[in-house]
Amino acid sequence: MFVTARKKTPFLLLILFLLAAPMLYGGCAEQKTESGYSVPGGGIPSLDDDDVYLEATEAQQIIADPLEPWNRFWFSFNDVAYNYVLHPLNTGYTFIVPKPVRSGIGNFFHNLGAPLRMAHNLLQGKGMAAGVELSSFVLNTVGGLGGIFDIASSHKKVVEINDEDAGQTLGVWGIGEGFYIVWPLLGPSNARDSLGMGIDYFADPLTWVVDSWEVRLGISAINIFNSFDKLLDTYDTMKGMSVEPYSSLRDAYTQYRRAQVAK
Repeated sequence: MFVTARKKTPFLLLILFLLAAPMLYGGCAEQKTESGYSVPGGGIPSLDDDDVYLEATEAQQIIADPLEPWNRFWFSFNDVAYNYVLHPLNTGYTFIVPKPVRSGIGNFFHNLGAPLRMAHNLLQGKGMAAGVELSSFVLNTVGGLGGIFDIASSHKKVVEINDEDAGQTLGVWGIGEGFYIVWPLLGPSNARDSLGMGIDYFADPLTWVVDSWEVRLGISAINIFNSFDKLLDTYDTMKGMSVEPYSSLRDAYTQYRRAQVAK
């Protein structure tokens, strides 16, 4: 018997919360150096003391990875899946589906996520960015055939915007990133972003508009698979430049997400 996605969602959120809870506040808790100075996220009282500055800089670079055996297993699993399953499938998909069609599909789904991104901008206090998301959504929906054509991109924006999500919103609110974790097929994440993924799924209008979880899964799969060419290219480039791909991907993901939260 199939269990509906709506019943699965609270259970998934509970699992994510239990994983995240032990260290959710670890990334923003004040830490003390041997000299008694506070370091991020408690702040650095002075940069005149070189030792304190170096300690603070090192503290900023720390990435909690208590699940490293689990993470390395799924990293290896994902690597095999990417190379021997997703790459061939993506090659066939890009050969069969013309680039304009793939771009239209990507534009449609990106436009569909505009209301949620607008909400995250508002929750982060970025009123002007929220206004840009709203105007782009209206323009693309009305003039771009439901968002298939991204005509808003040709207009100058008042402020530059980023694709905001629940993980970034939680980070802006002061919730620490917690521990690093690698999910099957989904790839790198952390406790905060994993919880954020559950929140975004729950808040996505598609979750409530489409009653069938099979249909929702199919729609989501199309969206994700359509963007795999860029993701796989980035993954291949990073892996090819790395002596130790696992650590490089972990560090790159963490720094990227920290930069997004800091914007």
